[in-house]
Amino acid sequence: MDPSHITAYVNFSCELRIIQARNIEFIKSTKNLFARLYLPTGNDKRIQLNSKSVSTKSVPFWGESFNLDCSCPQEFLENLNQQSLVLELRQRKIWGSQLIGKGDIPWKVILEAQNMELKKWLKMDLVSGSECKEGMFSTPEVEVEIKIRVASVVEMEKQNKRRLNNWNECGCKNGHDHQAWCSAEECDIFAFGAALEAF
Repeated sequence: MDPSHITAYVNFSCELRIIQARNIEFIKSTKNLFARLYLPTGNDKRIQLNSKSVSTKSVPFWGESFNLDCSCPQEFLENLNQQSLVLELRQRKIWGSQLIGKGDIPWKVILEAQNMELKKWLKMDLVSGSECKEGMFSTPEVEVEIKIRVASVVEMEKQNKRRLNNWNECGCKNGHDHQAWCSAEECDIFAFGAALEAF
């Protein structure tokens, strides 16, 4: 096989945190406010993540995190550089939800941030038709925090091997042999149980 045609994979870890919103006093309804995130997955597809609903009677606070871990081709990261993380501020309705405002952060900004970590107030561009009060002076904003970790598969294997070596060299009476917790007879029982569950 030609080595130039072997796809290089990386481990991509992303933590997204929706913290809180401000300047949302203009919204007529006082409940069921939530945030929706769109993340690209490649091939012009994306996944949708919804936060829990909160009331706007006080400062809307979510403090909610989403963690995504995957192994992906290096080219995915290169394509990600040309896309944006999209965040929508929405209100739940009896049927579906209504879009109030929308904002985005280019992935390039996140990936080029120090330690690939970014915390900021994201301005929401209001959409026409949203149920807002007259005389609005401040733009609604949502505070978000994003942390990215990227490591090659080789690096991850080295880290795992290092952890395993530390585990084996801890000096406990079992030497942390991976089978130490399980005798040969117990392994047979577990194997038999697993075979039964298959049926």
